[in-house]
Amino acid sequence: MSRQKLTLAEQETIILWDNELDTAEVYTHDARLINKLRELSQRFPEDYVLERSGPGRSVTYQVPKRCVGIRPPYSEERRQRQRQDAKENGLPFLRKEEQNV
Repeated sequence: MSRQKLTLAEQETIILWDNELDTAEVYTHDARLINKLRELSQRFPEDYVLERSGPGRSVTYQVPKRCVGIRPPYSEERRQRQRQDAKENGLPFLRKEEQNV
């Protein structure tokens, strides 16, 4: 049986949100999101849990709901302010020892 490559439309990301739980389930084929989830699971193994790896490089993670967000788009002015702030103060999500490397 030959392996068929999924189209971009088939390489979806799905977030399942159960109102009774404190976690959400993230199913994705997106390589950037997979890498980010893998890194977060290494840094915070109790919060980001790999549930399963599936076909076509898909993964499913359990993540804290508080870490899933939907936000308004950034204005260009806000983007410029944040760029400047990051240049002056470093990125907010990096630990201090990581910023000094």
